Amino acid sequence: MIPAELGADLTTSSERRVFDALALSDSRGTALHSLNLPTHGYKLTSELDFVLLLEELVLVVEVKGAQVSCNNGLWTYSDRSGHFRQDREGPFKQVTSGMYALRNRLRERLGVLVDDIAFGFLVVTPDIDLALSSFEWDAETYCGRGQFNRDFTTAVNRAATYWRGRQADKHPIDKSIHVQLVQELRPSFDRSPLLDARASALDAALVRLTDEQFSRLDLISEAPRVICNGGAGTGKTFLAAEVARRKALTGQSVLFTCRSEVLAGFVRDLLAGTSVAVHATSELPVHKEFDVVVIDEAQDLMNYASLDRLEEVIAGGWNNGQWVMFMDQNRQAHLYGDYDLDALQFVLSFHPVPATLRINCRNTREIAFQTRALTGADTGVAAAGAGPEVKFAHVTDRESETAALEAYLRSLREQEVSVGHVTIVSLRGDWETSAARNLRQARKGRLRLLDRDTASGWPGEDLTWASAINIKGLENRFVCVIDIDSLDSETDIDLLYVALSRPRAGLWLAINPAIASRLAELYQTHAATALGALNKAGA
Repeated sequence: MIPAELGADLTTSSERRVFDALALSDSRGTALHSLNLPTHGYKLTSELDFVLLLEELVLVVEVKGAQVSCNNGLWTYSDRSGHFRQDREGPFKQVTSGMYALRNRLRERLGVLVDDIAFGFLVVTPDIDLALSSFEWDAETYCGRGQFNRDFTTAVNRAATYWRGRQADKHPIDKSIHVQLVQELRPSFDRSPLLDARASALDAALVRLTDEQFSRLDLISEAPRVICNGGAGTGKTFLAAEVARRKALTGQSVLFTCRSEVLAGFVRDLLAGTSVAVHATSELPVHKEFDVVVIDEAQDLMNYASLDRLEEVIAGGWNNGQWVMFMDQNRQAHLYGDYDLDALQFVLSFHPVPATLRINCRNTREIAFQTRALTGADTGVAAAGAGPEVKFAHVTDRESETAALEAYLRSLREQEVSVGHVTIVSLRGDWETSAARNLRQARKGRLRLLDRDTASGWPGEDLTWASAINIKGLENRFVCVIDIDSLDSETDIDLLYVALSRPRAGLWLAINPAIASRLAELYQTHAATALGALNKAGA
C-alpha cells in the first residue's frame, strides 16, 4: 500500500474503505492511492483513486461513494451531507480516460516496454448496487455494495482476468518492470512525505485505535474488581487513567497508583483538573482509604509487601473493595526482581474479572515485529500501520556510538522531526557513562533527563534521555536505544523489550559487534513466531 497509512482527513470514507479492503487483500502487487496525473486527454489534471500494479496487468480503480444514479445519460452523485452534483461523463468513461492517460504517460516515460503491459479498470460503488451490466460497461468491470462487502478481492481478480483475456498478447509484469512502474508513479525520494509528516499521520491513526479500545471501558467499569492484561503498546496506562477519570465523575474517591514515581508524575499531569489522587506506592497517604483504586503496571507491585500496603488504601480491602489492575506479564514482570507468582495467585483468589488488550495501538508493524523477533515478547496485533524501517547502527566504542547517535539526530532534524519528538533510551541507565553524555545538545544544556519532575508534560519540547526502567509506561514518536552492554540475562532482555516498545514511529539502535551477534541469535530463536504475528496483523 502506497501510502502505507491514510491520514485522518486525506480521503473520503468510501475511498478509505476500499483502501482498507485492499490492505487486507492477499492479491500480490502494489496499490497506489490518489495518484495525480499531470496530463490528461481533455482535462488539465486528473486524479486516479487507485492504481493497482498486479502480476498480470495495471488496474485503475474508480471509487464512487454514497448515492450514484444515471437517468437519460445524466449521472447524479450525492454525498452523505446531501450535496448533489451531475455530469454526463459517468464513472466508466471517467476511469477509461484516466486509464488511457496513465498508459500514455508511462509510454512517454518508460518507452516501448509499456506496449507489452495490459491495462484495465474497475468501478467500485461500496454504498450501492448498480445494474450488473449495461451498454456502458461489462459486469466484470464493476463492483457494487454486495460484492464489495462479500469479497472485494474476488472482484479485483475477476476484473484482472477479464482485462487480461481481452489483451492476450500482453506479458505478465515481472519484478524489474514492477519496480520501474512503482518508481515512476510514486518515486520514494521526491514524493514521500518528510519523516515528521509520516509520524504525524501515524499519530492520527494511533488516536483512532486508542479510541476503539475505550469500548472496553464498559467491561472494566461494571465489575468491582478487574485485572486487565496487555503487552507494551496496548494502551494500558491511558485506559487506566480514563477508568480513574470516569470513576471520579460518579462522585467516588479514586486513587491512581503505580510503583514508578516518574510514571506517577506523568499521569498526575494527565489527570490534572480531576479529583483523582495520583501517588506512587512509595508516597501513598497514611490512614486514608479510597472508594476505587486503579493500579497501573501492577506486575511491578506483585509481592506481598506491596499488596499489604495497597490494601490499606482500598476501602473494603482486596475482598470487598473496588479495584482495577493493569499489568504486563510479558517481559516487564521481573525488572525489579521481587515479582512473586504466589502474590498473583493471592490476588486472583478474589475472582477479579479478566480483561485482555490484544491490539498494539502504539507501535508500527516494523517496530512490533522487531520487538517480538528480538525478545520473544507478545507485542499483540500491531494495527497502527506501517512506518519507517527499524535502523541498526554498528559501533565499536563509546566515541563511535556518540558519533553515530549525533549523525542520526542530525538526519531527523533534516527530516523536520522536532527534538521534542525524540527520546534517547539507555539500557545501562547511567547518565555519567552514557554515550549521550557527549552529544552537542548535552554540552549545550539542551538535553533533558527524565525524572519525576520532568515527567509532567512529557515529552515536552526538548530532546530527552531516559533509562529503560524510568520510561516504562511512557512513549515518544522516535526512540534511540543506546548503552547496550549485555543481552545475556533475562533482565537484559526485559530492559531491551521496554526500550524497543517505546516508539510510535521510528526506532534506532546502536550495537557493537558482540551485541550484533547476540541479536542475531535472538532473532534466529524468535523470528518464526514474529513473522506469524506480522502476517496476522496484515490478515
